[in-house]
Amino acid sequence: MLSRLREVVGRALEGHARLAYRLGLTPNRVSVLGLLWALLAALAYWHWADWWPFLALVAPFLVLLSGYSDVLDGLLARLYGLESRAGAMLDSMLDRYADVAVLAGIWAGGLCGPLEAILAISGSLLVSYARARAEGLGASLAGVGLAERAERLLAVVIASWLALFWGQALKICVWLLAFLTHLTAAQRLACAWRALRT
Repeated sequence: MLSRLREVVGRALEGHARLAYRLGLTPNRVSVLGLLWALLAALAYWHWADWWPFLALVAPFLVLLSGYSDVLDGLLARLYGLESRAGAMLDSMLDRYADVAVLAGIWAGGLCGPLEAILAISGSLLVSYARARAEGLGASLAGVGLAERAERLLAVVIASWLALFWGQALKICVWLLAFLTHLTAAQRLACAWRALRT
C-alpha cells in the first residue's frame, strides 16, 4: 500500500538526502539514527503514564522520525552510489530491532497486554522474514501484503494521537497489528509458494 508511494516520497525527500550527505551522514549512520529514534520512542511509551500527555505527543513523533530515517538511508545510498550488501543487511537488522522496541515499549507502558504484543511482534518479524526468505530463493515480494513496515508505523502513530482522547486506542491498534501482520505473512507465503512452484 504505502510502499507504492515510496518513489513519490523519495523524490520529495531528495533535498533532505542531499543536505544529510553534506552534513557527513552516511546511509549506515542514518540507519543507526533510525534505531535510536525507535529506542527513544519505546522509552516514551514505557513512561507514558508518568508524563502524559507530553509523551503522548513525543512518542509518535519519535516513531515518525524512525520511519523517516528508514526512507532517508535508502535514498542516500541510491543517490550517492553508497549501496552495499553489508549496508542492506545492517539496515534490515536495525529495522527489526526498531520494530520490536516500539511494540515492547507500548507493552512495557501498560498500553496493551502481553498476548497482543507478542503476536504483533512475532507477526512483524515474520512479515520481514517471509520477504527476505522468498527473495533469497528468487521470488520478489516487494509491495505484497496489507501491513508492511510503513503501514505498521503509521498505525502506531495514529493510534498514539487517538490515545489522547481514547485510552484504548493503542491496545486496539496492537491487536489490529497482531492480526494484519500474520495475515500479511500468510499473503507473502501464498505469493511466494505460487512463484516458487513454477
